[in-house]
Amino acid sequence: MRKIILILSVLLSVSVFAQQEPLFTQYYNNDMGINPAVSGSKTYNSLNMQTRQQWLGFEGAPLSTNINYHGALNNRSAMGGYLMFDKANPSLQANLQLNYAYHVPLNYDKVNLSFGIGAKLMYYNLDFKAEDLPPGIDPAYSASSYDNTIGDASAGTYLYGRNFYLGFSASNLLQSTFSTAFGLSPVSNKLFRNYYTMGAYRFSIMNRDWQLEPSFLLRKMQLHSNLTDITTRIIYLDDTWTGLTYRTNGTLVFGFGFVANKVHISYTYDHTFAGEIMQYTHGTHEIGLSLKIQTQASQRHIGFWDY
Repeated sequence: MRKIILILSVLLSVSVFAQQEPLFTQYYNNDMGINPAVSGSKTYNSLNMQTRQQWLGFEGAPLSTNINYHGALNNRSAMGGYLMFDKANPSLQANLQLNYAYHVPLNYDKVNLSFGIGAKLMYYNLDFKAEDLPPGIDPAYSASSYDNTIGDASAGTYLYGRNFYLGFSASNLLQSTFSTAFGLSPVSNKLFRNYYTMGAYRFSIMNRDWQLEPSFLLRKMQLHSNLTDITTRIIYLDDTWTGLTYRTNGTLVFGFGFVANKVHISYTYDHTFAGEIMQYTHGTHEIGLSLKIQTQASQRHIGFWDY
């Protein structure tokens, strides 16, 4: 039953697969992947890896991995990029994106405004086998296999200072299109635009060692319901944290993070209380690893919560 539900969900999404962008819960650790203007905004160069196992308990359920790096080139310019894989049997998607950002210091309490653009190359493969198909599905699908590579672009702005940030970005600006044969019929595909707004404010509680950080991420996706993540994290010495996230599709997330041997480790567990599919799963797990690499160029300006 679980496999049938998963295969049917893939079949139903074939004609609109390109609208989907993999969802990562730890947006506060993957902000550069959402907004190219974040590139180089830290007081260090950032190397991150995230992996997300969705719908634990389903054979062939979505598994997403993201590796990204960004840092300053000089006083104003920065670059970044990410490589992302998303596997949901029988489909595979891979994205490679390179970003450029330009930072403008504002004459108010060390606030900065940055503008960023990104160029993306996306590869998509779909390969059905006869044994993967549930009963009643046209056997023509078992002979269906195709792959495509297309390009697109993203852009964003990012306002940030010592204890806050606010950003807006859009992906798939070119809305690239292509068509392919699937089963016995041609299928038209299109990269629909996605819009993101994110923000956070961090303030001390008790003393400077402890901070409280409320944050949010709003995703506006064409032909899909909008999603908003509302997160509150308690942070100790900028390295150890725990928090909760509520997502407006009925998902509750628990997470924590800490440092071990200079490696920042984070973990979140998602549990969705809505939808028929959730009675067959054991939630979603996401693990993140990150390194903060100090360079002279990256320390040119104030960073989030740095005095």
